[in-house]
Amino acid sequence: MKFLEYPEERIYDIIYYILFLFLIIFILAASGTKGFYIFLFSAVSTGAFLLFLFFSFRRTEKESERIISLADSLEETYYISEVLPRPKNLQDRAMYYALRKACRAMNNRLAAQEQSHQEYQEYIETFAHEIKIPISALSLAFDNENNFTLKKETDRISRLVEQMLYYARSENPENDYFIRKTSLDEVVHSVILKYRHYLIEQSVKLNIDINNVIVYTDIKWLTFILSQIVQNSIKYFDKPEKVLSVRAMIRSSSVTLIIEDNGCGIPSADLPRIFEKGFTGSNRSRATATGMGLYLARKLALRLGLHLTAESAEGEYARILVSFPKGTVHRFDDTNL
Repeated sequence: MKFLEYPEERIYDIIYYILFLFLIIFILAASGTKGFYIFLFSAVSTGAFLLFLFFSFRRTEKESERIISLADSLEETYYISEVLPRPKNLQDRAMYYALRKACRAMNNRLAAQEQSHQEYQEYIETFAHEIKIPISALSLAFDNENNFTLKKETDRISRLVEQMLYYARSENPENDYFIRKTSLDEVVHSVILKYRHYLIEQSVKLNIDINNVIVYTDIKWLTFILSQIVQNSIKYFDKPEKVLSVRAMIRSSSVTLIIEDNGCGIPSADLPRIFEKGFTGSNRSRATATGMGLYLARKLALRLGLHLTAESAEGEYARILVSFPKGTVHRFDDTNL
Protein backbone atom coordinates (compact mmCIF):
# COMPACT_ATOMS: atom_id res chain seq x y z
CA MET A 1 0.00 0.00 0.00
CA LYS A 2 1.25 3.47 -0.93
CA PHE A 3 1.10 6.50 1.36
CA LEU A 4 -1.23 8.32 -1.05
CA GLU A 5 -3.71 5.43 -0.72
CA TYR A 6 -3.56 5.46 3.09
CA PRO A 7 -5.78 8.55 3.63
CA GLU A 8 -8.71 6.56 2.20
CA GLU A 9 -8.53 4.38 5.34
CA ARG A 10 -8.40 7.48 7.60
CA ILE A 11 -11.11 9.46 5.82
CA TYR A 12 -13.10 10.05 9.01
CA ASP A 13 -10.01 11.36 10.83
CA ILE A 14 -9.36 13.73 7.93
CA ILE A 15 -12.97 14.97 7.92
CA TYR A 16 -12.85 15.55 11.70
CA TYR A 17 -9.58 17.44 11.31
CA ILE A 18 -10.94 19.67 8.54
CA LEU A 19 -14.07 20.45 10.55
CA PHE A 20 -11.96 21.17 13.64
CA LEU A 21 -9.60 23.39 11.63
CA PHE A 22 -12.52 25.38 10.17
CA LEU A 23 -13.92 25.83 13.68
CA ILE A 24 -10.61 27.14 15.00
CA ILE A 25 -10.20 29.45 11.99
CA PHE A 26 -13.73 30.77 12.54
CA ILE A 27 -13.03 31.42 16.23
CA LEU A 28 -9.71 33.13 15.45
CA ALA A 29 -11.28 35.25 12.72
CA ALA A 30 -14.18 36.22 15.00
CA SER A 31 -11.74 37.26 17.73
CA GLY A 32 -9.93 39.62 15.34
CA THR A 33 -6.76 37.60 14.83
CA LYS A 34 -4.74 38.77 11.87
CA GLY A 35 -4.97 36.77 8.67
CA PHE A 36 -1.22 36.04 8.64
CA TYR A 37 -1.42 34.29 12.00
CA ILE A 38 -4.51 32.37 10.97
CA PHE A 39 -2.71 31.20 7.82
CA LEU A 40 0.42 30.32 9.84
CA PHE A 41 -1.64 28.34 12.33
CA SER A 42 -3.45 26.52 9.53
CA ALA A 43 -0.19 25.65 7.76
CA VAL A 44 1.54 24.41 10.93
CA SER A 45 -1.44 22.38 12.12
CA THR A 46 -1.94 20.87 8.65
CA GLY A 47 1.76 19.98 8.44
CA ALA A 48 1.61 18.40 11.89
CA PHE A 49 -1.47 16.41 10.89
CA LEU A 50 0.18 15.19 7.67
CA LEU A 51 3.27 14.21 9.67
CA PHE A 52 1.04 12.31 12.08
CA LEU A 53 -0.61 10.51 9.12
CA PHE A 54 2.81 9.62 7.68
CA PHE A 55 4.13 8.08 10.92
CA SER A 56 0.82 6.31 11.44
CA PHE A 57 1.14 4.92 7.90
CA ARG A 58 4.70 3.73 8.56
CA ARG A 59 3.64 2.00 11.78
CA THR A 60 0.71 0.33 10.04
CA GLU A 61 2.93 -0.72 7.12
CA LYS A 62 5.50 -2.33 9.43
CA GLU A 63 2.81 -4.15 11.35
CA SER A 64 1.27 -5.41 8.08
CA GLU A 65 4.65 -6.63 6.85
CA ARG A 66 5.23 -8.41 10.16
CA ILE A 67 1.88 -10.20 9.93
CA ILE A 68 2.53 -11.19 6.29
CA SER A 69 5.98 -12.50 7.22
CA LEU A 70 4.48 -14.40 10.12
CA ALA A 71 1.85 -15.98 7.87
CA ASP A 72 4.46 -16.95 5.27
CA SER A 73 6.63 -18.60 7.93
CA LEU A 74 3.83 -20.90 9.14
CA GLU A 75 3.63 -24.37 7.62
CA GLU A 76 -0.01 -24.70 8.66
CA THR A 77 -1.38 -21.23 7.88
CA TYR A 78 -4.74 -22.05 9.43
CA TYR A 79 -3.06 -21.52 12.82
CA ILE A 80 -2.46 -17.85 12.02
CA SER A 81 -5.23 -16.69 14.37
CA GLU A 82 -3.37 -18.24 17.30
CA VAL A 83 -0.25 -16.14 16.77
CA LEU A 84 -1.72 -12.84 15.58
CA PRO A 85 -1.45 -9.93 18.04
CA ARG A 86 -4.74 -8.88 19.63
CA PRO A 87 -5.88 -5.59 18.00
CA LYS A 88 -6.84 -2.55 20.06
CA ASN A 89 -9.66 -0.85 18.19
CA LEU A 90 -13.18 -2.26 18.31
CA GLN A 91 -13.67 -2.98 14.59
CA ASP A 92 -10.38 -4.86 14.31
CA ARG A 93 -11.24 -6.81 17.46
CA ALA A 94 -14.50 -7.92 15.90
CA MET A 95 -12.67 -9.09 12.75
CA TYR A 96 -10.03 -10.80 14.92
CA TYR A 97 -12.79 -12.63 16.82
CA ALA A 98 -14.43 -13.75 13.55
CA LEU A 99 -11.09 -14.98 12.19
CA ARG A 100 -10.31 -16.97 15.35
CA LYS A 101 -13.77 -18.54 15.34
CA ALA A 102 -13.46 -19.50 11.65
CA CYS A 103 -9.97 -20.97 12.15
CA ARG A 104 -11.06 -22.97 15.16
CA ALA A 105 -14.03 -24.38 13.26
CA MET A 106 -11.74 -25.36 10.38
CA ASN A 107 -9.16 -26.89 12.74
CA ASN A 108 -11.87 -28.98 14.37
CA ARG A 109 -13.08 -30.17 10.98
CA LEU A 110 -9.52 -30.99 9.89
CA ALA A 111 -8.93 -32.94 13.09
CA ALA A 112 -12.12 -34.92 12.48
CA GLN A 113 -11.10 -35.60 8.87
CA GLU A 114 -7.62 -36.73 9.94
CA GLN A 115 -9.11 -39.05 12.53
CA SER A 116 -11.50 -40.50 9.96
CA HIS A 117 -8.66 -40.92 7.46
CA GLN A 118 -6.51 -42.64 10.08
CA GLU A 119 -9.29 -45.07 10.97
CA TYR A 120 -9.93 -45.81 7.28
CA GLN A 121 -6.22 -46.39 6.64
CA GLU A 122 -5.99 -48.76 9.60
CA TYR A 123 -9.01 -50.66 8.28
CA ILE A 124 -7.48 -50.96 4.79
CA GLU A 125 -4.19 -52.24 6.23
CA THR A 126 -5.99 -54.78 8.41
CA PHE A 127 -8.14 -55.91 5.49
CA ALA A 128 -5.10 -56.28 3.21
CA HIS A 129 -3.26 -58.38 5.78
CA GLU A 130 -6.28 -60.60 6.44
CA ILE A 131 -7.22 -61.12 2.78
CA LYS A 132 -3.66 -62.15 1.87
CA ILE A 133 -4.02 -65.35 3.93
CA PRO A 134 -6.85 -66.95 1.86
CA ILE A 135 -5.28 -65.63 -1.35
CA SER A 136 -1.97 -67.32 -0.48
CA ALA A 137 -3.84 -70.53 0.34
CA LEU A 138 -5.61 -70.47 -3.04
CA SER A 139 -2.35 -69.72 -4.85
CA LEU A 140 -0.63 -72.64 -3.12
CA ALA A 141 -3.51 -74.97 -3.94
CA PHE A 142 -3.48 -74.01 -7.61
CA ASP A 143 0.30 -74.36 -7.64
CA ASN A 144 0.05 -77.91 -6.27
CA GLU A 145 -2.57 -78.74 -8.90
CA ASN A 146 -0.40 -77.20 -11.64
CA ASN A 147 -3.33 -74.98 -12.55
CA PHE A 148 -1.27 -72.05 -13.75
CA THR A 149 -4.26 -70.19 -15.23
CA LEU A 150 -6.03 -69.83 -11.90
CA LYS A 151 -2.74 -69.30 -10.08
CA LYS A 152 -2.04 -66.30 -12.32
CA GLU A 153 -5.39 -64.81 -11.39
CA THR A 154 -4.83 -65.30 -7.67
CA ASP A 155 -1.36 -63.83 -8.01
CA ARG A 156 -2.87 -60.84 -9.80
CA ILE A 157 -5.35 -60.38 -6.94
CA SER A 158 -2.45 -60.62 -4.49
CA ARG A 159 -0.49 -57.93 -6.37
CA LEU A 160 -3.51 -55.60 -6.42
CA VAL A 161 -4.02 -56.09 -2.68
CA GLU A 162 -0.31 -55.40 -2.16
CA GLN A 163 -0.61 -52.20 -4.18
CA MET A 164 -3.59 -51.16 -2.08
CA LEU A 165 -1.65 -51.80 1.12
CA TYR A 166 1.40 -49.83 0.01
CA TYR A 167 -0.79 -47.01 -1.28
CA ALA A 168 -2.44 -46.77 2.14
CA ARG A 169 0.97 -46.72 3.82
CA SER A 170 2.55 -44.28 1.38
CA GLU A 171 1.13 -41.25 3.21
CA ASN A 172 3.13 -42.06 6.34
CA PRO A 173 5.82 -44.53 5.26
CA GLU A 174 8.20 -43.44 8.02
CA ASN A 175 6.04 -45.45 10.44
CA ASP A 176 6.96 -48.60 8.52
CA TYR A 177 10.64 -47.90 7.76
CA PHE A 178 13.44 -50.25 8.75
CA ILE A 179 16.68 -49.07 7.18
CA ARG A 180 19.46 -51.62 7.17
CA LYS A 181 22.39 -52.91 5.18
CA THR A 182 20.99 -54.42 1.98
CA SER A 183 22.44 -56.39 -0.91
CA LEU A 184 20.96 -55.19 -4.21
CA ASP A 185 21.81 -58.56 -5.73
CA GLU A 186 19.65 -60.39 -3.17
CA VAL A 187 16.71 -57.99 -3.58
CA VAL A 188 16.79 -58.29 -7.39
CA HIS A 189 16.94 -62.08 -7.26
CA SER A 190 14.01 -62.22 -4.83
CA VAL A 191 11.96 -60.09 -7.25
CA ILE A 192 12.93 -62.29 -10.21
CA LEU A 193 11.97 -65.37 -8.19
CA LYS A 194 8.60 -63.78 -7.42
CA TYR A 195 7.83 -63.44 -11.14
CA ARG A 196 9.57 -66.64 -12.29
CA HIS A 197 6.39 -68.26 -13.63
CA TYR A 198 5.62 -65.29 -15.87
CA LEU A 199 9.21 -65.05 -17.08
CA ILE A 200 9.33 -68.78 -17.85
CA GLU A 201 5.94 -68.67 -19.57
CA GLN A 202 7.14 -65.93 -21.93
CA SER A 203 10.65 -67.46 -22.34
CA VAL A 204 12.31 -64.29 -21.14
CA LYS A 205 16.09 -64.23 -21.23
CA LEU A 206 17.64 -62.66 -18.11
CA ASN A 207 20.87 -60.68 -18.04
CA ILE A 208 21.77 -59.75 -14.46
CA ASP A 209 25.01 -57.96 -13.59
CA ILE A 210 25.01 -56.21 -10.22
CA ASN A 211 28.48 -56.97 -8.76
CA ASN A 212 27.61 -57.24 -5.07
CA VAL A 213 26.45 -53.67 -4.39
CA ILE A 214 25.60 -52.83 -0.78
CA VAL A 215 23.20 -50.00 0.10
CA TYR A 216 21.34 -48.86 3.19
CA THR A 217 17.59 -48.89 2.60
CA ASP A 218 14.33 -50.61 3.54
CA ILE A 219 14.31 -54.06 1.93
CA LYS A 220 10.52 -54.40 1.91
CA TRP A 221 9.90 -51.03 0.26
CA LEU A 222 12.72 -51.50 -2.26
CA THR A 223 11.39 -54.98 -3.15
CA PHE A 224 7.96 -53.49 -3.83
CA ILE A 225 9.45 -50.71 -6.00
CA LEU A 226 11.48 -53.16 -8.11
CA SER A 227 8.48 -55.52 -8.33
CA GLN A 228 6.37 -52.78 -9.90
CA ILE A 229 9.10 -52.09 -12.46
CA VAL A 230 9.64 -55.77 -13.37
CA GLN A 231 5.88 -56.35 -13.51
CA ASN A 232 5.57 -53.43 -15.92
CA SER A 233 8.34 -54.84 -18.12
CA ILE A 234 6.66 -58.27 -18.30
CA LYS A 235 3.37 -56.65 -19.28
CA TYR A 236 4.84 -54.87 -22.33
CA PHE A 237 7.01 -57.57 -23.95
CA ASP A 238 6.05 -57.88 -27.63
CA LYS A 239 9.01 -59.50 -29.43
CA PRO A 240 9.73 -63.19 -30.15
CA GLU A 241 13.04 -62.96 -28.26
CA LYS A 242 12.33 -61.27 -24.94
CA VAL A 243 15.20 -59.92 -22.85
CA LEU A 244 15.15 -58.43 -19.36
CA SER A 245 18.41 -56.86 -18.21
CA VAL A 246 19.26 -55.70 -14.71
CA ARG A 247 22.62 -54.09 -14.07
CA ALA A 248 24.27 -51.69 -11.66
CA MET A 249 26.19 -48.64 -12.83
CA ILE A 250 28.67 -47.50 -10.20
CA ARG A 251 29.85 -43.92 -9.80
CA SER A 252 31.97 -42.23 -7.15
CA SER A 253 28.98 -40.72 -5.35
CA SER A 254 26.12 -43.03 -6.26
CA VAL A 255 25.01 -46.31 -7.76
CA THR A 256 22.24 -46.65 -10.33
CA LEU A 257 20.24 -49.83 -10.79
CA ILE A 258 19.09 -50.10 -14.41
CA ILE A 259 16.15 -52.35 -15.34
CA GLU A 260 15.72 -52.59 -19.10
CA ASP A 261 13.44 -54.63 -21.35
CA ASN A 262 13.27 -54.93 -25.13
CA GLY A 263 9.49 -54.61 -25.22
CA CYS A 264 7.32 -52.17 -27.12
CA GLY A 265 8.89 -49.15 -25.42
CA ILE A 266 7.18 -45.94 -24.40
CA PRO A 267 6.02 -43.27 -26.87
CA SER A 268 7.96 -40.03 -26.45
CA ALA A 269 4.72 -38.18 -25.71
CA ASP A 270 3.93 -40.57 -22.84
CA LEU A 271 7.43 -40.71 -21.32
CA PRO A 272 7.15 -37.57 -19.12
CA ARG A 273 3.85 -38.83 -17.68
CA ILE A 274 4.46 -42.51 -16.88
CA PHE A 275 4.93 -41.78 -13.16
CA GLU A 276 1.67 -39.85 -12.89
CA LYS A 277 -1.14 -41.33 -10.85
CA GLY A 278 -3.59 -43.30 -13.01
CA PHE A 279 -1.73 -42.68 -16.29
CA THR A 280 -2.04 -45.80 -18.47
CA GLY A 281 -0.50 -44.46 -21.66
CA SER A 282 -1.87 -43.88 -25.13
CA ASN A 283 -1.99 -47.61 -25.86
CA ARG A 284 -5.54 -48.31 -24.64
CA SER A 285 -5.35 -51.99 -25.65
CA ARG A 286 -3.64 -52.72 -22.35
CA ALA A 287 -6.79 -53.39 -20.35
CA THR A 288 -4.85 -54.65 -17.30
CA ALA A 289 -2.96 -51.38 -16.85
CA THR A 290 -3.99 -49.43 -13.74
CA GLY A 291 -1.51 -46.56 -13.87
CA MET A 292 -0.68 -47.11 -10.19
CA GLY A 293 2.45 -49.30 -10.25
CA LEU A 294 5.05 -46.79 -11.43
CA TYR A 295 3.26 -43.97 -9.60
CA LEU A 296 3.61 -45.80 -6.29
CA ALA A 297 7.16 -46.89 -7.14
CA ARG A 298 8.29 -43.31 -7.63
CA LYS A 299 6.37 -42.00 -4.64
CA LEU A 300 7.95 -44.54 -2.31
CA ALA A 301 11.36 -44.08 -3.93
CA LEU A 302 11.24 -40.38 -3.12
CA ARG A 303 10.37 -41.19 0.50
CA LEU A 304 13.42 -43.51 0.61
CA GLY A 305 15.65 -40.77 -0.83
CA LEU A 306 16.00 -42.52 -4.19
CA HIS A 307 15.59 -41.08 -7.69
CA LEU A 308 13.46 -42.86 -10.27
CA THR A 309 13.76 -41.89 -13.95
CA ALA A 310 12.82 -43.46 -17.27
CA GLU A 311 14.37 -43.69 -20.72
CA SER A 312 12.86 -45.31 -23.80
CA ALA A 313 12.84 -45.63 -27.56
CA GLU A 314 9.44 -46.64 -28.89
CA GLY A 315 9.47 -50.12 -30.40
CA GLU A 316 12.98 -50.84 -29.05
CA TYR A 317 13.34 -50.69 -25.29
CA ALA A 318 12.16 -49.23 -21.99
CA ARG A 319 14.62 -48.48 -19.21
CA ILE A 320 13.93 -47.53 -15.59
CA LEU A 321 16.82 -46.15 -13.54
CA VAL A 322 16.81 -46.31 -9.74
CA SER A 323 19.57 -44.09 -8.33
CA PHE A 324 20.92 -44.45 -4.80
CA PRO A 325 22.61 -41.13 -3.93
CA LYS A 326 25.70 -40.74 -1.78
CA GLY A 327 24.81 -41.53 1.81
CA THR A 328 22.62 -44.53 0.99
CA VAL A 329 25.51 -46.39 -0.67
CA HIS A 330 27.97 -48.28 1.56
CA ARG A 331 30.71 -49.78 -0.62
CA PHE A 332 30.90 -51.50 -3.96
CA ASP A 333 33.52 -54.20 -3.45
CA ASP A 334 33.17 -57.90 -2.74
CA THR A 335 34.46 -57.61 0.83
CA ASN A 336 31.09 -56.33 2.02
CA LEU A 337 29.27 -59.64 1.61
